[in-house]
Amino acid sequence: MEMEITDTIQDINEKEWDTLVGANWIERSHKWYRTIEDSGMRKMHYVFLRENGTLTAATCCYLFKERIYSIEMPLLEVKSPLGTSLAFFSKTPEQAHMLVEGLGEICKKEKAKGFLILDLRKEEVITIKEQVKGFAEFQQKDNTYIDLDFADFEDYLNSLDEESWRSARMTLNRAKRWKIKTVFTNEFSTWKSVAKRLQKYVCEYHNDYRMFMTEHFYSALEKTLKENTELIMFFKDDIPLASALVMNMPNISIYKGTGADPDYRKYQAYFLFYYEGIKKALERGQKRIYYGTTTYEFKEKIGCKREELFGLAKMANPVLHLGLKSFITVSKLWDNRF
Repeated sequence: MEMEITDTIQDINEKEWDTLVGANWIERSHKWYRTIEDSGMRKMHYVFLRENGTLTAATCCYLFKERIYSIEMPLLEVKSPLGTSLAFFSKTPEQAHMLVEGLGEICKKEKAKGFLILDLRKEEVITIKEQVKGFAEFQQKDNTYIDLDFADFEDYLNSLDEESWRSARMTLNRAKRWKIKTVFTNEFSTWKSVAKRLQKYVCEYHNDYRMFMTEHFYSALEKTLKENTELIMFFKDDIPLASALVMNMPNISIYKGTGADPDYRKYQAYFLFYYEGIKKALERGQKRIYYGTTTYEFKEKIGCKREELFGLAKMANPVLHLGLKSFITVSKLWDNRF
């Protein structure tokens, strides 16, 4: 096998990459990584493995400062940037070992203390642990999703318990009374500054800018994935109340980058993301929506379920690795998730 380490997805053929990782998942696609690179939001690194000239395994990562024991530590995150998807693709232990070697080389080059393989579903973490040893496993915050096994939106509403049904009806009726307008648009050049501003309010409130999407990001998205992505926006007259990015696949949609203007919170546009999103997905014949890793209580009331996510950590220094394992153990005792 031949290993290549590079800093751009453009060093690999789009069809070849998408065949390996599964083109039906946007967050893994060649176009998504091209969007991230063109936006300048992450400095990406890739490890490609070839056998007889064919791409057979790959991984990608970027440098990020994680906080461990109140200390910021530079680590490589092996995951889909701005996503919650796998970014470590191997079929055999030999391939996995070579990918880990490649990540080790990137660690040295970027002066990272180690790397985290993140956003793994249960079956994915089991597979990787069978292929390579020496990782510390930890649990991340659960993702949320809703399966759309309903004939239409009314059928969905009728599936809710009485309290949740009443709450949904009140929210929808208020929106109608206040004449809140719902808009789906992929004209990112027109609305990128508004979407950025609305999301910034949420990032400021939580003091977390990890998923913050810049205007450069939306410009890049319009060039690469315009047909598969859009903004959902809510307006009171001409005032934008809230927005979120929607990524559409034939059977699945993903919501991310939620933003809302706190000066207009009385209109409760945040809750409309879910109801209007479900309505639109049902019209499109989609079967599942992913809503991210927050606000579990409300989401469960409207029918969402949780999907467990896991991570694997490996530090370059054995002493640091032992310390990390201790940190993970203590965090488990307090039920803290990353």
